[in-house]
Amino acid sequence: MSHAGPPPDVGKFHHVHLIDTATASDNVGDEIIGDEARRHIDSLFPMAYLSSSAGHDGLGASSRQLVRSATLALLIGTNALSPRRQMGGTFIWHVAPQDVDLLAGKVVLFGVGANRDFDQVDPEQRDLLQKLLSRDHLHSVRDETGLKLLKAVGREGINTSCPTLWRYASAPPEVPQTSSDTVVFTLTAHKPDPIDARFIEILRARYKRLRFWPQQPRDMTYLESLGPTEGIEIIGPSLHAYDAALAETRCDVIGTRLHGCIRGLSHGRRILVIAIDNRARDIGAETGLPVVTRADVPRDLESRIDTGFATGLSVDPEPIQRFLSQFRSS
Repeated sequence: MSHAGPPPDVGKFHHVHLIDTATASDNVGDEIIGDEARRHIDSLFPMAYLSSSAGHDGLGASSRQLVRSATLALLIGTNALSPRRQMGGTFIWHVAPQDVDLLAGKVVLFGVGANRDFDQVDPEQRDLLQKLLSRDHLHSVRDETGLKLLKAVGREGINTSCPTLWRYASAPPEVPQTSSDTVVFTLTAHKPDPIDARFIEILRARYKRLRFWPQQPRDMTYLESLGPTEGIEIIGPSLHAYDAALAETRCDVIGTRLHGCIRGLSHGRRILVIAIDNRARDIGAETGLPVVTRADVPRDLESRIDTGFATGLSVDPEPIQRFLSQFRSS
């Protein structure tokens, strides 16, 4: 039995609850998404009472009281839309059985992606999503796989791409057309591949200065497993340290961390994402974000570095405005 107090008295204020996928996460990429999403949320609800809870941990005694009084619960970004029911463990969006009724019909997706390709949605997961997701709102997904999943559970959505790219809907980023002598690179420890060692060899051959940013702590151990790290500078594993590194020196940003690379655009850096799953593949195909598949790294990466990255990023503003406008009129 919960001993939390009654729902908060928010007076005449609109109450919006944020399911924050960056809190209780060791992946700083979630923080990058949340940082961009909050820029829009704060302007959408300037007079609203905003509360939050951790997506990874689910609701606790206090946040249950908050959700009870909220009219909306925005699930913020990342790849939290799954075709499979996540039983136990710590999935990005954790919903305990006792919290389904509290969240029912209140959840609106805010730039959420699918976590995998799929042929069908598990019946139990379909039933859960149908109960949680609002019937009265248009949901924002960041890729076509997410939109396919949303349609499979009978909810209306629109592909807005990722909130980290929304700032480029009005104008594409301005980035250099020639390579730098410095590269900031990333790796993904939970999806290892021998090609990553070849990736680092290519970077050593093409750049004078190599800097590595561990977006998750275990990425550092993975780097060390791939071979000698002499000559590779390590950037602190925080968003603050990463932003400082991107700002201080002209550099190229290359790696398997999708949002780590996208952050480079906000600092005017050339980027190249190495796609290791559906996320970068889908977003790259839909927006022109510079992407090369991991399998093509040995063949294509050197020429991409030498001849310049094609940065033909194009983000359609209409879906974004269509999604956001429903809150402005409410």
